[in-house]
Amino acid sequence: MAHECGCHSGGATLSATLPKITSEQTVGDVAHHYPGTLEVMKDMGINHCCGAQLTLAEAAATAGVPLDALLKALNEMRKAPA
Repeated sequence: MAHECGCHSGGATLSATLPKITSEQTVGDVAHHYPGTLEVMKDMGINHCCGAQLTLAEAAATAGVPLDALLKALNEMRKAPA
């Protein structure tokens, strides 16, 4: 049976069809909608549990990570094959 709820949790191949990740999206939304991005954020020191409500710009600043490096890594993960 196909996954039809619209949450895009069907895997990385679906994430490649989602819009580009931007600095104004929240950590929680990105982690939920883009498979694999939670690991990228964890590796960069972004805490999903305490920072899910932060925008990526806020989370990057809090973690001391360059925003452009974070966005590049997340968008590369978004396009990665399953």
